[in-house]
Amino acid sequence: MQQNYFEIFGLPVSYTVDRQALAQRYRELQQEFHPDRFAAKSEREQRLAMQYAAQINEANNTLKDPVARAAYLLQLAGVQINPEQTTADGEFLMQQMILRERLEEVRDAADPEAELEDLGSETAQLFKTQEQAFAQALESKALEDGKNALLKLQFLAKLQRQIEELEEDLLD
Repeated sequence: MQQNYFEIFGLPVSYTVDRQALAQRYRELQQEFHPDRFAAKSEREQRLAMQYAAQINEANNTLKDPVARAAYLLQLAGVQINPEQTTADGEFLMQQMILRERLEEVRDAADPEAELEDLGSETAQLFKTQEQAFAQALESKALEDGKNALLKLQFLAKLQRQIEELEEDLLD
């Protein structure tokens, strides 16, 4: 129970994760620690299996999500992230304001779906750029740079969710 999330899945501690290996190992661990397999065991063994199954689920959810994985990697490196903390990069924040204004104006656009697709593509590219910045910062042990990249990833992930929500709303 003292393993980090990467150790649980037998993966190297890295921002880049083999998602296929993660999914396969997750299924194996789920079967191995499924509560039904411990029904005839002692109460203690059942409780431990349930706790380990919960940890497996939490580890899987963290490693699957690029933002959660980045935050976890920083946590492993001893970097604390305040949930209310935001990036101090004024240029990035201005860019975010412009992107959010564009999102608000999508419904009034001549072709809302095309505008939303453009906005989604632009946001995905910005996200990919920050992922690369995070991975490089982590690799070079520039943890403050990694923290800044994580804060930007959080902004962009939220924007991506808002774009997806608006897309679903427009399709209804």
